[in-house]
Amino acid sequence: MNLDGKLTRHLGRLWSPAIFAYAVSGAVAVSSFLTTMMIARMGGAAVIGQYALATATANILAVLALQGLDRILIREVAGDLRQNRSGRARRALRLLVQRVGFSTLVVAAGWLIILLATPINAIIDGDWDSMLLVSALLSFTVATRLGVAAVRATDSPVAGQMILAIPTVLMPVLLALLLPFHIRPTAGLMVALTTGLTLVGWLVSLLFMKRAVANWSRPEDIDPGFLIHGLSMMANMMLQLFVDWLVLAKLSGFASPADAGAFRVCVQIVTIFLTIVATTETYIAARYAGDFRIGRNDLAWARYRKGRILMAVLALPPLLLCLVAPGWLLGTVFGAEFAVAGGALAIMALGQIVNVGKGPLGTMLTMAGHDRLQLKLTIAGSIVGVAACLLLIPRIGLVGGALAQMLPVVIRGVGSYIAIRFLIPKSAQK
Repeated sequence: MNLDGKLTRHLGRLWSPAIFAYAVSGAVAVSSFLTTMMIARMGGAAVIGQYALATATANILAVLALQGLDRILIREVAGDLRQNRSGRARRALRLLVQRVGFSTLVVAAGWLIILLATPINAIIDGDWDSMLLVSALLSFTVATRLGVAAVRATDSPVAGQMILAIPTVLMPVLLALLLPFHIRPTAGLMVALTTGLTLVGWLVSLLFMKRAVANWSRPEDIDPGFLIHGLSMMANMMLQLFVDWLVLAKLSGFASPADAGAFRVCVQIVTIFLTIVATTETYIAARYAGDFRIGRNDLAWARYRKGRILMAVLALPPLLLCLVAPGWLLGTVFGAEFAVAGGALAIMALGQIVNVGKGPLGTMLTMAGHDRLQLKLTIAGSIVGVAACLLLIPRIGLVGGALAQMLPVVIRGVGSYIAIRFLIPKSAQK
């Protein structure tokens, strides 16, 4: 076979309907990048730091309210639909919505009580307006994530990706509308805008699911015991987000909101790689669930290999830029005050080499039922991350924060890659 033929064959292997999901994620990454750049130029590093702290807090609380049930929803509903048991899927979906709705009310009220009755906001130097709006943001974030999980479970990953993209894609448009009026964005205004756009995404997911479930069978009686399996996933996500939140809070409290803002810009760039990984995993999550439900491990492994190649091809160019010229990138795009975080960005990019290189393993382990293994790896990584945060940030500032963020990523990535080779056979199960 000549060189052209080989190239065509390899490109053909890379092509997949998932390209559409990557296109949506690319739009999200660009929009998110633009949003951060506009806030940096219009408001400064301190506003970015306070806004990031508020949204990170909302994300942690949203994970607590979700209890990992968005992942369980995909696993259960997608598996039921693969077996043509739509009545069971309908009942599972109803139970999940009821459980998450109640927990969201409890968590949102609990946050307001903690914020108003304790000195936590003074300790982390948070912005009062944005922190008060956290309860509203987390409520709509939970509703949207659950709605998007339901959409993905119906084997509509691109539609789910588009719905989830709504707040991020529209945010630069809203910020551009502020320019003629010379309105300086504050952390509180940014959280308010994010909350409103998240509400729009939730409403769109409701409209989509109303049509999707119209032809499902009547609900079947099922054992609600499957709801308990979400707790290990919740703990897994909580620990990962807590380390990231602690780094922001430590930088804001120990150094300044401006340092937290510079770190947040690094996180924004690293989000490009996280988006590539997340897009791959969310695109094939429902299909993983169906493959494992019918014993087709070979199909799951084939999806994994293709996803891993796609991830590597898409991530390599921006990874090289972050490693070779991090300071130039930050100073040119966001402003001179952000170039100080160049070393931190390079360290975080090293962690993403491992994250991208491992392939779409997180969802594969989840859909195969190995939630507890993931939790153990996350616990190990989080212990190292918290220790690095507490010990290194007071000594080396932003570089210490980057190490605290990078080390858990490496531990989870290497550990999951080793584990999956032993736990999931590559042949179809009889």
